[in-house]
Amino acid sequence: MAKRVLILTDRIGSSDAELGRVLMRNFVYSVARAGEPPRAIMLMNEGVRLACEGSEVLDDLRLAVQGGVAVKACGTCLDYLGLTDALAVGEVGAMADAVDALLGADDVVTIA
Repeated sequence: MAKRVLILTDRIGSSDAELGRVLMRNFVYSVARAGEPPRAIMLMNEGVRLACEGSEVLDDLRLAVQGGVAVKACGTCLDYLGLTDALAVGEVGAMADAVDALLGADDVVTIA
């Protein structure tokens, strides 16, 4: 059974923002190089920032895409945050895509 990763923020945890960003960078780095990568990385809410221009994890997300991982950024989230034109890696996803993925047979790992 494949895994999908749902990322809802641009950092891991909430107590220290800088530590959270370091942890997220390390997480995405590791996921992109995993022996068994996930089928998809789904980005929602502040997580869409990871796939946009200026993100410190763009190279890692590109590596994941090259390895066959689908990267989908929530279109509503990109629009709301004014980042639609800044998407630098992956594809714009719709809520219907997210629902299908979340209700599918794959395991979902959520990073919030």
